[in-house]
Order: sequence, then structure tokens, then C-alpha cells
Amino acid sequence: MSIQAHVDSLAEKRSHIKELINLEMSRPSPDFATVTELKKQNLALKEEMRRYLQALDEAGSQTG
Repeated sequence: MSIQAHVDSLAEKRSHIKELINLEMSRPSPDFATVTELKKQNLALKEEMRRYLQALDEAGSQTG
């Protein structure tokens, strides 16, 4: 799997997690433990995406 494909996959996972957060927050009595866990997962995916994008950028600058 290419780096870009992996980043795209991570972006899809983040999008799904954001939907879950919004769904939970729209409930009359949201479970804030669940929201907190989902936000942690979202942040972890964001950081992983950042690392991959940085590696992709560095690889591009070395070949150009």
C-alpha cells in the first residue's frame, strides 16, 4: 500500500469517527466517556496522518 493510499484510509477512518462523535453528542444524554475515547482515537489518527504526510513530503523533496 502506498503512503498516499494509507493516508486516504486514515482520513476515511477519521471521518467515520467524527460522525460517531457527532451522533453521540446529538443524543439527549451523551456518554462523555465514549466521546472522549472517540476524540482520542481521532487525534491519534490525525497524528499518524501528519507523520505519513511529512514522510511523503520529505520523499518528494528528495526526488525533486
